Amino acid sequence: MPSCLVARHHVLRTIFSPRDLSLSTELSVVHDACKHEVSALLHRISAFLPRALSGSPTSDGGICSSQLWSELLSEVDVNLSLNVNQSVHVVVCGADQWAGSHELITALLENPFTTDEAYSDILRNRWKNQSAYLTIDHGSSTSLANGNLTIPSSWLQQYPFPIQLTEIPSLSSNPSLPKMLLKGDVLILLCNPLTTPLPTLISNAQHVLQRPNTILVLTASGASEHALEQVSKELAAAHCTPGKILAVDPIRALDAVSTLKSDPSSPAAIQRYQDDFMGSRILLLGDVLSEMLGLKDSGRTSSSSDIHTRSALVQLQSALHASAQSVSQACVAIDRVFTGASELQSQVEEVRVRADREVLLESGIDEALLRGSKEMKMLLESLTWLKMIWRVDEIDSLVGSALDRHWCRELENQLILQTGRLTSTQASLTSSTFAQLAKLASPKQPLLTTFQSPILDNHLRQLTHSPTYALTPDALTRPIQARRSQLTKHTTTRLHRNAQNAVLGAFGGMFGGAGIGWWLAFGESALSVGAGSEAGTAFGAGALVAVASVRWAVGKWERAKRKWVEDADRVGAGLKRDLKVTLERGIEKNVAVVPVAAYEGLRELAGKRQEEIDIIRSDLMSMQADVEALVTARPS
Repeated sequence: MPSCLVARHHVLRTIFSPRDLSLSTELSVVHDACKHEVSALLHRISAFLPRALSGSPTSDGGICSSQLWSELLSEVDVNLSLNVNQSVHVVVCGADQWAGSHELITALLENPFTTDEAYSDILRNRWKNQSAYLTIDHGSSTSLANGNLTIPSSWLQQYPFPIQLTEIPSLSSNPSLPKMLLKGDVLILLCNPLTTPLPTLISNAQHVLQRPNTILVLTASGASEHALEQVSKELAAAHCTPGKILAVDPIRALDAVSTLKSDPSSPAAIQRYQDDFMGSRILLLGDVLSEMLGLKDSGRTSSSSDIHTRSALVQLQSALHASAQSVSQACVAIDRVFTGASELQSQVEEVRVRADREVLLESGIDEALLRGSKEMKMLLESLTWLKMIWRVDEIDSLVGSALDRHWCRELENQLILQTGRLTSTQASLTSSTFAQLAKLASPKQPLLTTFQSPILDNHLRQLTHSPTYALTPDALTRPIQARRSQLTKHTTTRLHRNAQNAVLGAFGGMFGGAGIGWWLAFGESALSVGAGSEAGTAFGAGALVAVASVRWAVGKWERAKRKWVEDADRVGAGLKRDLKVTLERGIEKNVAVVPVAAYEGLRELAGKRQEEIDIIRSDLMSMQADVEALVTARPS
């Protein structure tokens, strides 16, 4: 009876055994492709990865780290170069501690008919004093030491090559988990939908769910084909296409084995074992694993070398996929940099528009110039000819002091007040600029690539400490001072000279008229008008010359005053232009010097990075095409 049970158990456990099946794979790979072609492509990709991937661990668990993929591809290269029959590495990992990975491996490796008492005890209690992961190999005896379990299990011997299992209890059990998951030739990922919803699984294990050598096992009893199709659709929507999706109940399978082990001679136990073991669909996992290992095609015999070659191509695909993901994240980062630069430029432009309105219009430049012109006209009108004569030597100081007191003095005070407001705006823009740089360096979304430039940051901080950074009180009033100085030094000086010339001309004319009258009355003349002339005529001629000179002097003074007013109006118009230019220069060189330098620097850096990314993307597409050519090729 026991021999019949053993035979029956062997048939049940190996009904889908691939021992005599030949090679095939879902990845339409040309099985007789030369190893040196794969190896040469592997070396090209290994040299390419540091350009596309980050050199340090990334926020996505290290999947986009060149260090991770360099180590993986280095191990793949070593495996390809070995000609010995190596073990095929199968990784079994649970999405969480309730996924059932422990029960699955126990059900696969348990032998209900063994007389070795240590066999079941060590197998079922293998995780005592273990923490991260467990390596399981076939051996002549059962032993567990230093995280390595050797066990004489028939399941590990049913393939034409050695099988090594790596058991990982959950996705969060080991910091080096990404490498452990990716280095396997086949990954069996178990998920209990009750404890790990599908969106959570996608978020935690998207990188392995995109690989064709991953078997996703849902440990939900009674999962229908319709439910599996729905799961497949949800995974495809998240760009996840594992090699196979199936439902297995490892707890039911382990209960079946335990039932048979408790009473192997009982027909009822045997029947229950058959019903539960077949109902758990655990044998379907062995069938799918055989397909993954290329043991379902007739006409060829698979070897571990063939499997390692296919695994190498899968690793190359995954490395390039990680590179493509990194390039995509870099493009997103570049777009964020351009967006950040545009935001800074928009803030600067907003300040420019607001400054034109608040500084130039609200300060009342036109009104100030009009008031100054009126006050200066009143002063000049009060300086009539008679008054001017007595103060002719004080004209420049008189008009100059009036200019200092009245011409645009209120405007000057108003602009000093506006300078204080611009200082506050400058501080706000500078703070906003460094906040924008900090946001680019530390994005809120964990998967977004950071963008840092210590050189640009140092340059901006140097600008904030430069002597020309701070706005001085006279930053906006310098044009007023310059134009007032122009009126004082040139226009007022000319008015002063004209006043002196007018007085000299008037007195010169009066003295000249007196001289002419005396000469006509008492002297001899070439016109033969001499002593016989009438005294009245002589004095009349002298008076005429004197009056004409005075009239000329008065006209000259009035014209000089009008000329001064006209010049002052032209200077006022020039002042408006000067104030606008000074304001624009102050915003460009002081108020917005930090954000302007920031967005110009960001755009320059992002433009250079964009050029680099374009070259990397071109090389990436070329290598992806080379890998696809090897994957999709058919044997002749």
